[in-house]
Amino acid sequence: MTIANLEGVSNLAHALSNRFSVEESAYLARVLSEACRRESITYEEIDIPPDWKDDIILLAYEERMLLPMKSLRSSAWEDRILSFTEKELYHLPRVMRFLVPRAEETSDWHPEYALAKVLQEAGDNRVQETIDFLSKLKTVAPRCKLEAGRMQSVGADLGLVIDMHDCIDRFVRCGIMSACTQSSLRSGLAEYEINRSIYWETP
Repeated sequence: MTIANLEGVSNLAHALSNRFSVEESAYLARVLSEACRRESITYEEIDIPPDWKDDIILLAYEERMLLPMKSLRSSAWEDRILSFTEKELYHLPRVMRFLVPRAEETSDWHPEYALAKVLQEAGDNRVQETIDFLSKLKTVAPRCKLEAGRMQSVGADLGLVIDMHDCIDRFVRCGIMSACTQSSLRSGLAEYEINRSIYWETP
């Protein structure tokens, strides 16, 4: 690893330390930094101590920073099959590919910066409006989950005219949001999960 990469990992660990322990932050930073430089990463390519590896991968998955590529029935995050064998593949949600390099540069976690970049990449022509919409959604979904109908009403409260199908599709492609397939099947309502990593702010 080059000096520049080491500095970037150190900066990323500092940004993560506002949420995780020192040890967790250090190992998460190594995993995320390496995964960000690849389309995908295998279990055996994750270079952290064996005693920590499974726990760090699990933590990264639970926080929606790193996702298994193998799926049970759909591409939804909750349908991904998490396992810890040598050839298992993982990848970063798209928004993480902007969050991680920014944190490597600045030592801070910048969700709004990453959201602007990933939404621009996805062709959103009302980026700041969409970010404001997401900010409001986070306040009504403290546990990261909400129904499509609630999203629609939040948009209406903000005076926004939103094609909700198009909006949700873009959020999913950007790794900002994912369908909650199991609870949606049970309730008959379309429920979605917001990526936890865009909730964090540097103090």
